[in-house]
Amino acid sequence: MALEFACQRVGVTDCKHSATADTKEELLAKVAEHARTVHGVELNETLIDYALTTVEET
Repeated sequence: MALEFACQRVGVTDCKHSATADTKEELLAKVAEHARTVHGVELNETLIDYALTTVEET
């Protein structure tokens, strides 16, 4: 079972990006890269904790 994160689930309604990975660590790396390169945001512990609450298993 894979894990999925979507920007829309954290309130970035104009971004259709989603990322999937087999582990939480892999997923966070993908999310952090997308947040940095597309949204200009560096993830901190608070943002990571919030993002993880929106992750769904697919």
